[in-house]
Amino acid sequence: MKGHVSQRDLAKIAGVSPMTVSLSLRSHPSIPEQTRIRIQKLAVKHNYHPDPALSALNAYRTSSAAPKFQGTIGWVTAFATKTGWKEMIQLSGYYDGVRKRAQELGYKIEHFWIKEPKMSAPRATNILLARNIQGLIIAPLPTSHSKIELKWEHFSSVTLGYSLESPKLHVIMNNQFRNIRSVVKKLHNLGYRRIGFAMPSANDERVDHNYLGGYWIAQRELRLSSTSDSPPPLLANDFNERTFLDWLKSNNPDAIIISSTLIHEIKGWLKKIHLEVPNDIGLAVAATPYQDDYISGIDEGVCSIGHQAVESVVSMIHHNDKGIPKQPFSILAEGTWKDGKTTRTLK
Repeated sequence: MKGHVSQRDLAKIAGVSPMTVSLSLRSHPSIPEQTRIRIQKLAVKHNYHPDPALSALNAYRTSSAAPKFQGTIGWVTAFATKTGWKEMIQLSGYYDGVRKRAQELGYKIEHFWIKEPKMSAPRATNILLARNIQGLIIAPLPTSHSKIELKWEHFSSVTLGYSLESPKLHVIMNNQFRNIRSVVKKLHNLGYRRIGFAMPSANDERVDHNYLGGYWIAQRELRLSSTSDSPPPLLANDFNERTFLDWLKSNNPDAIIISSTLIHEIKGWLKKIHLEVPNDIGLAVAATPYQDDYISGIDEGVCSIGHQAVESVVSMIHHNDKGIPKQPFSILAEGTWKDGKTTRTLK
């Protein structure tokens, strides 16, 4: 066939409707796999290429029209209680982003609590399939090295963060390594020189040790790691007042990178030894709480991470990409520094 081959031409060759060709080229699951493969091979054979102008017009029409219902995506949590995930403020941000983007694309989000009593992998799988849930977003889990058992071959799935150890799914998360490097460098630019790092060891484990790695690299880049200006990091299994204050008195940091969940506790401990934040000491975090304007640190953009999780799952659904991936990918979003009230300029 001479000249540009259109989808209508392919439809005539294949003996199907133009809509079937369009859906097959997008690997839409509504078209039988055998038909999709046959049409995709015909497109390659006849050197079919999408018309950029027509694609742009279709994209505009799609974005302008009210989204039609496409399916259901499961928001999977594994806390001790059904609503336990709501106590983690970042998860509320992820969920807001997930729900908004899903609605824009015509998908419904349905919460599924996988730790419900007497829940087994077969039962969980059957419930999800009965609800016609095609894709899964695994919310950050309460502990690191967690496992979830399902018949994964039925679902297009991604996980938010590294707390899910098994199975190894595609990961959508903020770039914790680069974010904490940015925190150290920003504190240095503000004039802080003895920049400490103190948090429960479990917090660093949950992010695959990206916090500690980013902290060390930033110290080295700023040439602080080989001088007396670098306090040793504090990562404690039992992170308590005595452990923290002993470390503080031994190392005398002028700023500390901490966990946001401990901000009020640590401020109270500092006040007991007559140190005020930020006048006497600065505090910063690698992840400011969702919608918080008080703590200085990195705004992870949790809503945009939720957006990306939905887009990834929807793309996988359209390409019939299910099961545990042979080669998992990671999409890492970089955050931005947010001036709060727990640091100040020293110079």
